Amino acid sequence: MMFTPPPPKLRAFGASYLPHLLLTLFILSYALYFSWYTINRHHTLNSYAADLSLIDQPMWNTARGPGYFMELTWGDHQQPRLAEHFEPILIPLSLLFFLWDNVRILLIAQSLALALGALPVFWIAQNQLKINHPQIAAWAALAFAIVYLLFPPLQAANIADFHADPFVVTPLLFAFWYALQKRWGWMWFWAVAAMATKETLPTLTAMLGVWLLGAFWQDRKTANRWRPATRIGPAGFRHGLLLILASTLWFGVATYLIVTPLARQYFGTDAPIYFASRYRGGLAGLPSLLQDPTRWRYLVGLFAAVGFLPLLAPELLILGLPVLMANLLSNFPGQYSGEQHYSAPLTVAFVLAAIYGVRRLVNSLSLREKGSQALKMTALIAILLWLLTWSLAYHARHGWTPLSTRAEVYRTTPAAAQLSNLANQIPPDAVVSASAAVHPHLAHRRVIYVFPTLQEADTLLVDVTDIPGVHPNDAHTQLMAMLTADWHLLRAEHGLLLAQRDAAPAPLPPCSAVLPLPCTFYDFARTTTLPPHPNSLIFGDGRLQLLGYDVHDDPDDGVTFRFYWRTTDKLPNDLRLWPLVYNDTGQLLANPTQVPMIATIWYPPSLWRPGEIVVTETLPQLLPDTFHLGIAAGPSASFSDTTQRYPVGQNPGQDIQLHPGHWAQLATFRRQGPFLTHLPPAPTLAPLTPVNMQFGPAIQLTGYWFEAGKLRTGSTLPLLLQWTALQPIPTDYTVFVHLLAPDGTLVAQHDAYPTWLTPQPTSQWLSGQPILDQHLLTLPPELSSGPYTLHVGLYNAHTMERLLLPDGNSSLPLGQIQLK
Repeated sequence: MMFTPPPPKLRAFGASYLPHLLLTLFILSYALYFSWYTINRHHTLNSYAADLSLIDQPMWNTARGPGYFMELTWGDHQQPRLAEHFEPILIPLSLLFFLWDNVRILLIAQSLALALGALPVFWIAQNQLKINHPQIAAWAALAFAIVYLLFPPLQAANIADFHADPFVVTPLLFAFWYALQKRWGWMWFWAVAAMATKETLPTLTAMLGVWLLGAFWQDRKTANRWRPATRIGPAGFRHGLLLILASTLWFGVATYLIVTPLARQYFGTDAPIYFASRYRGGLAGLPSLLQDPTRWRYLVGLFAAVGFLPLLAPELLILGLPVLMANLLSNFPGQYSGEQHYSAPLTVAFVLAAIYGVRRLVNSLSLREKGSQALKMTALIAILLWLLTWSLAYHARHGWTPLSTRAEVYRTTPAAAQLSNLANQIPPDAVVSASAAVHPHLAHRRVIYVFPTLQEADTLLVDVTDIPGVHPNDAHTQLMAMLTADWHLLRAEHGLLLAQRDAAPAPLPPCSAVLPLPCTFYDFARTTTLPPHPNSLIFGDGRLQLLGYDVHDDPDDGVTFRFYWRTTDKLPNDLRLWPLVYNDTGQLLANPTQVPMIATIWYPPSLWRPGEIVVTETLPQLLPDTFHLGIAAGPSASFSDTTQRYPVGQNPGQDIQLHPGHWAQLATFRRQGPFLTHLPPAPTLAPLTPVNMQFGPAIQLTGYWFEAGKLRTGSTLPLLLQWTALQPIPTDYTVFVHLLAPDGTLVAQHDAYPTWLTPQPTSQWLSGQPILDQHLLTLPPELSSGPYTLHVGLYNAHTMERLLLPDGNSSLPLGQIQLK
């Protein structure tokens, strides 16, 4: 049977309406996907009191009645949300709780509000890209709607809990659209909605007024292909002027007559708290801000997400100028990271500037001669392909959809699965203290504290594995003291503790005589799965085994390591586990004696059951682009005294390096863009300069590295050395590093035992095994600029006798550094 093509009218109908149908599909897909994504993020305990509860709770209190208007729990007291921000948009949004009394409805509303911004983007693009082919214009408009929905700062705001700022995007786009259509009543409706989002954002509607004035002024000039007339007319001038005045008045009243007095009362600041904490240094600090590459990368990223086309219509960027400057000049990195809610309002300016930039470029390329429309369409298609390529490429690195490598996968942990069961046992009128990630699940009550604040709380629900801002030892001490005093445990599941003050004790038997909590509580540290990176290390006499490890990379919070252990018999009481994370110069990036793994505090290794697999997890760390992971174990004093550590053994064929000092290097990691690459273990990736120089009868220097470029006085010069013992060394020698001026004067020095993570005395070196050694030489601030020579050698600290080189010298010159 042959295929019969549809009639011409039907084909025209399909071609005309298909972009609109796809637009509807994309808007719904965005709203549904990000509603699911943010709800799943919340369900898996990845939303926090700051900022989800800080906005949800005052909205819920407002819905209760006028007596609780915008009231929230801040620290140990109640105060109005208005002391931090003036956000009238939250008042009508609070009515959503009458439909569903759950914070999830706010996450859905936020996703839907951002998705709907694609509609005015589509209309504006279709209106501006006028060619004699409406179907091409519709497809071009659809391309801009896609670019809008893919804009990473928009999506980042969507997942950053819940804020008022993102709600400015769609109203501002609608206000711009209705201004173009000269439908001034609707423009004012949406402009007022935009002003109502936050006290600082009327600056954006003021910029819309400035743009209207500029458009009117431009219309008075002769329009050309590079800058076509907007035809705003005198009415546009009047409304632009009124919009500037109204926005300025709103900003002044909201910021200085509402927020500032309350900030002075509750925070003790003379301005809104964010002014006082994020904009310090004034003009004197401007040069250092301009030299910060992170801020420039942020700015370039905003342009890259829309193919740099806004550069062709820079006057449209004025719509986001106040927010852009506030972000770039802030002392708070979150504002210029592009990964929180602060950049969402900039979506309007950059997408609209891209639309106008495309129009301007297409008009400049088209000719008046016959056939210029064909050239115009060809140019438009080519530019749109450029735009979509940049948008998809940048989104692939920085977006939050399955198309991006940046998007995180949130999995339901046993604690997250159990949370609702415990939360349902808390009466609605209870005053609760909850840990930060549990807090948003309980915030629909008048008073709720963030643990460790207790105040008038009568109920406690905490996840002991995630208590930000509190040292794990302090959290353990406080919680156990509470449970032995006037707090009584009601439930304990997978690291979750539910307790009430002065309640009758619940019949919850302890797990054992030495484990005071129910056995189900300790399940957070147990698993039946094997690690993603398996290995087999044996410590000491073989009772302790490391089965492998896992790595979780969160660009916001940092890198977390999970170690999988198994024991064959009871372990010593004073056993400690030492995760060793260090940089390329051998410096530990966290001291495991000061930052212990939480599981070992609540469930010490000496109490592990033979045969079970126990998972211990490090706290998140923001790490450099290159770092290394090692592991050691031993008594509590063995971190500094490596002779007390348990010897480490491994099965043949494993890609693991065993080092002097009884520790094993598991892996090396290097960050390349958003990717954290897992590499075989290498002690350092620094390019060592090979050398073959013998000190005394038994020690050979085989390599070194230092930064030979220009250095500043007062800074620190890292130096790496690589040694080899030619035979056993009975003496512990000290390494000296000398910096000599051109006249031979000693101007700086560093003396220390060979050290790589921890001291590695020469008497413990094994013959033939390379030994890395790092030294940090401080360059005195009084040194003059110029060349200096670096020397190295060894001596016996007891006799002060130096080891000699074959030529009779007692130090080896490594090279010159240049001070500036």
